[in-house]
Amino acid sequence: MSPGRLTQLYGRLKAALGLKARSGRTASANDSTDFGIRPIYESFREILNTNDSILQLIADIEDRLSGRTPFSVNVMSNRIRRAVMDVFAMVRNLDRLSHGGYGDLYESLRRINADIESDLSTGARSVTGPLILPMFSLRREHAFLVGPKMANLGHIRNILRFDVPEGFAITTTAFQRFMSEGNLWEQAMRLEELLEVYGPRVAGEACRNVQQAILSTPVPAELEDAILGAFRELSQGRKILVAMRSSAVGEDQAASHAGLYYTELNVSENLLLESYLWVVASSFGLGAVMYRLKNGLTADDALMAAGCLNMVEPRASGVMFTRSYSNPEGDNIVIEASPGLSEGITGGYNSAYDVVVSEGKIPEIDSPFLTRGDLGLLTGAARRLEKEFGGPQDIEWAIDKDNRLFILQCRNMIALKPAQVQVPNIRFSADPLLEGGATACPGIGAGMVFQVHIDDDLERFPDHGVLVAPHSSPKFSVVMSRCAAIVTDQGSPIGHMAILSREYGIPAVVGMKNATTRLEAGRSVTIDASACRVYDGLMLTVSERIVETAPLVDSPAAKKLRKYAKYVTPLNLYDSASPSFKPANCHTLHDITRFIHEKVFEVMFHLGDKAPVETPQTSLLEGNLPYDVHILDVGGGLAEGINKERRIPIQAVLSIPMRAFLEGMSDPRIVWDKPRTVSARGFASVLGESIIGPPAEAKGVGKMSFAIISDRYLNFSTKAGYHFNTVDTYCGKSLNKNYIHFRFEGGAASEIRRMRRIKFVKTVLEALDFKVQCRGDLLVARLEKYDRDFISSRLIDLGRLTMVCRQLDMLMDNDQSPDYFAQSFLKGEMERF
Repeated sequence: MSPGRLTQLYGRLKAALGLKARSGRTASANDSTDFGIRPIYESFREILNTNDSILQLIADIEDRLSGRTPFSVNVMSNRIRRAVMDVFAMVRNLDRLSHGGYGDLYESLRRINADIESDLSTGARSVTGPLILPMFSLRREHAFLVGPKMANLGHIRNILRFDVPEGFAITTTAFQRFMSEGNLWEQAMRLEELLEVYGPRVAGEACRNVQQAILSTPVPAELEDAILGAFRELSQGRKILVAMRSSAVGEDQAASHAGLYYTELNVSENLLLESYLWVVASSFGLGAVMYRLKNGLTADDALMAAGCLNMVEPRASGVMFTRSYSNPEGDNIVIEASPGLSEGITGGYNSAYDVVVSEGKIPEIDSPFLTRGDLGLLTGAARRLEKEFGGPQDIEWAIDKDNRLFILQCRNMIALKPAQVQVPNIRFSADPLLEGGATACPGIGAGMVFQVHIDDDLERFPDHGVLVAPHSSPKFSVVMSRCAAIVTDQGSPIGHMAILSREYGIPAVVGMKNATTRLEAGRSVTIDASACRVYDGLMLTVSERIVETAPLVDSPAAKKLRKYAKYVTPLNLYDSASPSFKPANCHTLHDITRFIHEKVFEVMFHLGDKAPVETPQTSLLEGNLPYDVHILDVGGGLAEGINKERRIPIQAVLSIPMRAFLEGMSDPRIVWDKPRTVSARGFASVLGESIIGPPAEAKGVGKMSFAIISDRYLNFSTKAGYHFNTVDTYCGKSLNKNYIHFRFEGGAASEIRRMRRIKFVKTVLEALDFKVQCRGDLLVARLEKYDRDFISSRLIDLGRLTMVCRQLDMLMDNDQSPDYFAQSFLKGEMERF
């Protein structure tokens, strides 16, 4: 999407969010004429797709913030803006599906959007100040106005009283004025984005176009007068030559930019403006753009000032390092010198005369242009500048024929900065116990395995334990500060828990099959999350944890993205059963998508209740089934050309979840077409219940079953007999979209028998990895974020369970019955039903 198109759409969104939040739309339950089943399903699918894309964005933001991946801030800020529009669409769809039940979400999104827009709209930092600053006025605090190179030189001259060439700085205010009046910003600010998205070839051409535009744009009259006026004041009527030196805001700091920007020597007055334009254009060369992207820099770091300094006629010049790269702890000053100008040394095409001054002892030298007195001057300057700037320095210098030492540049020795994390040399010589899955958060952790199967297990989680679970869950955040590592059988690297593990810095692997069966509780293990491997034994102390970091973790780009990310990635709504799980407590886009993802299932769960059973759009399923099943296909669920008489064979069903469910219902081991043997007490219980209870028609007895299907979706409502159950499921390629929700209630027998049957269903479903809640004879079970094959296998089980539960309450003669039948079902002993 083009920036202009994005801005246009974002403007519309802002206008929509600026309106008062919708409140209390009370559409009737019969609104299906305007908003029928197919539109409901399409809105639901849009919510699932958008939720997946928001989770991917959150994962990408966390990845960028980890410092392992270079990125363009423009790319991420545009994605965040698009995400706000996507979340708005999710809110609108949920509000429509619930007939105006969640209008408060508009207000939550409006607040979040206002915060995001406040930060994103600031863009590159605006500079205010004079167009020109003379050298005698510069201090270190002027770095954003004149660049660190010129600010340091001003400090060295005016505070430390070293000799520095006289001159002036053309400020970043002047740069911004030139770029704005020349209408050059939009092209220039997209270069990092083009490089990240399209690569060097496309970005290289764009860089050349921007540079050509800069070189062909006239310098604004006010700026031209200021530059020429400053030069004439410097020259005092004499014919002088100056050096036009780059001094970008990002130079000579965490990233040196050495040699990337333009400097021209021996510039006369008539070439002054042209040389300045070449310096400005050098900020947008492909090499500079690639360097900024690689080092996590932003548009602020591209702001270019220029130093205009008198040329020095040196007897000797060169560079010196106040510490040796090979021995940074030692007291060694490394000096590289040449006669005349040292440009050939810094450019790398002239050899230099090398001298090392150790522990302040000036060595004897044999040089026609450098003396021991020169070494004394250089050594004294080196130690004083190192002390003033707080670390090893890289210094350019020159000594003229009058033996005056001039400092031409002074910057930190970047390569001597300590590594962010000291990772011990761990050798994994043995074969891993287990490997596979996907990295959620890279790193290494070691400890004793603690298996978490239910929420109550988290209350007993030990310090420095390795959390092993069948599935990832955002509820693990309550123990993440005590975790050594996390491993799950199922899960996605863009899921909620994976995102939280990166926030907490917990090495984590998701989707490692059989982790819960292979990694028994109490076993000591080491987790190499980066390689997705588990090793036997402790290769770190249990209190250690290594999380991989990278130099970009504190880069300007990461810092700016971190500012935006606080409105996007944090998750505050963990527990959907908590009273605090409500729109008013949504403080991030992650919160809103989590809330919508949870609530849309409640809407879809009752979709079959609202659907008309017999319409021209429904078809009757023909096959060996115990009751009529009417089907409404909302997209790809049935083979084409088989619905002429509205009766279809089972073989025509293409829907993945419906086929799986029917496979379970059609299990040949389950005999349903013969009378079931029931106990006398069971029959009497049903008879008694039918006499004293409501009439059968009030309970829905005898109603047909109804299925709404697509190629990946199923909502199946069974209302035959005295019990009702509903299956709502999505079964596709995206693990984050997949789920099964199951509801079971009712029965013909007495309450105690119905409760025994509920216990049977609960025992079976918990053994099949469902999360189950019961209230009286109502049971609700959930299974979410598993792969397609796993979801299909559980739908087969639910098809079987639906069949064996028919009249099973009549067989529940004692309190041992639920366990007996549950074990029979799980062992596949269907003949017992």
